[in-house]
Amino acid sequence: MPPPRYAIRLDPWAAEYEGAIQLPEAGDEPLGAVDLRVELEDWAAVRPPSGPPPRRAFFVDGVRRIEHRLLIEDGGRTVFGLLASFGVGAVEVGEMARAGHERVGRVAVAGGGLALEPFEVVLGGHRMTFAPETVAENTPMAPVQGLQSAMRRSEAGLAERLAPEADVVFLDGPLTFLASARGPVVGFVKRQLRPYLEPREASLLSRLEVGERTPLFLIEQVRESRYSWYLRIGAGRAVDSPLAGLVRLETSASLELAAVRALADTSARYLPRFASDPARDPRAPQNLYPVGALEARLRHRLGDATLIRRATLAHLHEEVRSRTRKSVSLPLRGEGQGGGSMRRGAERERAFPSPYVGRDRVGGR
Repeated sequence: MPPPRYAIRLDPWAAEYEGAIQLPEAGDEPLGAVDLRVELEDWAAVRPPSGPPPRRAFFVDGVRRIEHRLLIEDGGRTVFGLLASFGVGAVEVGEMARAGHERVGRVAVAGGGLALEPFEVVLGGHRMTFAPETVAENTPMAPVQGLQSAMRRSEAGLAERLAPEADVVFLDGPLTFLASARGPVVGFVKRQLRPYLEPREASLLSRLEVGERTPLFLIEQVRESRYSWYLRIGAGRAVDSPLAGLVRLETSASLELAAVRALADTSARYLPRFASDPARDPRAPQNLYPVGALEARLRHRLGDATLIRRATLAHLHEEVRSRTRKSVSLPLRGEGQGGGSMRRGAERERAFPSPYVGRDRVGGR
């Protein structure tokens, strides 16, 4: 196999640089029309009647970690990239909580549409492969978005596999990456970045009590429309925004309206019990307890960051040495025709003159 035409080098920024920035969801379509009257004409808080909890409920989430940021020399251009790990799993909550379905993925993401080869390192006698991913943009944040998309696709695939055996699957984030959201999969959106409601209807959000939701509304999209609703799962502190503790949930518009209403009522009865405490989680109350526990397990599954970074660094050092050896070992003109080594010696002497030139090499002048 011919060597790649590109050269991978480390970005001088630390891997964690900008790691705390919350990215917008990749793949979200432009906002279409929103129908606010699909469930109720009167836009008022909905508190569902009491009912049993779901028999089988799953929470699906993932974590990601950048191992190295990269600058890739590709011909005459520099491409931004990264090496990263991500983990995806689920928690089933019934009489007791059980974590499982865990998977770790590793990706080598490059911007500018550059297709990398798989990046392989050896760690503890085992081969670790970072699978290639590419994104069209070539900006410092574009590879991070590519990593986020790879993780979200894995989360969506797991939610789809769990849906046939579940009463409800709560998937972290919107349903952007679901190929087919026909089952009881509910997207759980913790941050409210896009306005869906008119001012009159939006005024209800700050008045919702814990366990109350808004009426359903329909978000029309080109690819697949979704039903959505807001729900307050916990109370914020006195210093917090009135929107603290508010989440938005969504499910496929391919479901019958009665089934969507049942899922919305289940979420309102069920999710507030899992709202986290600000003393234990800075993302409280939106980051649910089962999700927080799953994230801790998945971070452990990613492996030791220091060892992985040492292994990737050693691989890159060896690649640089290999390229250097190849460039140094190129034959000089005339070599192989006799006297090549003598000519090289003379050229070296001219380029790097001996400190003994003009002196008696045995001693003295």
